[in-house]
Amino acid sequence: MLDALALWWLLTIALSGLAAVLMPLALLDHRTLDGANVWAKPIKFSVSLAIHFLTLALVTAALAPAVSGSLALTITAFAAAAATFYEMAYIVFRAARAERSHFNVTTPLAAALYAGMAVGAVVITLAAGAVGLAALTEGVPGLGPATWLGTVSGLIGGTVLTFLTAFPIGAALSRHVGTPPADERRMKLTGWSLDVADRRIPHFLGTHAMQALPLAGLVLDAIAPAAVATVAILVVSALYLLAVFASARLVARGIALPDWGRAVLGRPLNRGTLAEPKPIL
Repeated sequence: MLDALALWWLLTIALSGLAAVLMPLALLDHRTLDGANVWAKPIKFSVSLAIHFLTLALVTAALAPAVSGSLALTITAFAAAAATFYEMAYIVFRAARAERSHFNVTTPLAAALYAGMAVGAVVITLAAGAVGLAALTEGVPGLGPATWLGTVSGLIGGTVLTFLTAFPIGAALSRHVGTPPADERRMKLTGWSLDVADRRIPHFLGTHAMQALPLAGLVLDAIAPAAVATVAILVVSALYLLAVFASARLVARGIALPDWGRAVLGRPLNRGTLAEPKPIL
């Protein structure tokens, strides 16, 4: 029977393969949706989820065999696999039809399918929290103290931050605060708006605490004594948390990314990048 570790690796490989298949489609199919190629979102989600499950595979592989092969973690992995299959199938289906997968509530069926995506996202995110909890309670043999602390804080903290930063997006049914212009400027690769505040930025930072903090701990263990590395990862984790909440606050105020530096320094803002937040009803 497949255990959690095997499922994490299978998901990583499958999603990487899906991304490899979709990338040529983006070159051949020039249809656009909301200013981006229709295949951009499925590619981004397959890559992001592949990184997510690779993280879980690496951490699970470091756990004691009795923990990594436990029934609880295996059930969690099967649930996450089912949720991932639904998420990606729906996103690819909508992309093929040049239709939105997110915020698509145009019909009762579309609204129900979108709600299913929300449930799936919760399951996938909770899987990281479950692995982080196992690392916290059972320990991770062989990991340095900073790597262990970074892994625990990254997976558990990242789970909480993902939910906190996703709620404003789902509640508003929009990734933006304000209305972007027709000729909206976007950051390369990420697609974040440079004209209006973009709720995806704090969400990205919160979610990828799951990778950033374990990696920071790994580096600190490699370059510093155990005591110094332990203190340093606690400081890094606190600063990372501050960065996530600061970015969320700036976005809630309707401040676009190019003006963040001015806002932090208390300087006058470029009114072209300041939008009034839409009320969340």
